[in-house]
This record gives sequence, C-alpha cells and structure tokens, in this order.
Amino acid sequence: MKLRTKLVLFGSAALLAVVVISSAGKRAGCAYYGYQIDRHVKYALFVGCLVETPSGWVPKAQVITTQ
Repeated sequence: MKLRTKLVLFGSAALLAVVVISSAGKRAGCAYYGYQIDRHVKYALFVGCLVETPSGWVPKAQVITTQ
C-alpha cells in the first residue's frame, strides 16, 4: 500500500474511534442526568438527550428552560 492510502485509512479509523467514544460519553451523561432527576431518559443520535414527560419525549434543554 502507498503511504497516502495508509494515512487515509489511519485517519478514518481515528475519526471513527473519536465518534464512538464521544457518543458513549454522551449516552453515559444522559443516563446520569436521568438518574439525578429520577425520570426516564433516552439518547437519540442527532437530537441528544430526551426526557419523558406526560406529553411525550422532550429534549433535555427544553425541560431545563421550562422548569
């Protein structure tokens, strides 16, 4: 393999690892937030942490501003 191909593969693998680790951290943070407020929460990709309310699932930021 050429050096350029190896660098592209290494860069792609490194980027994928960063995305996976970041997503795991965000999911853990969302779960901990649910533990703190004693509510059901879930993490949705591209949306973030969602909190279950009587009217349905609401983004965490919206719940914080309405409290």
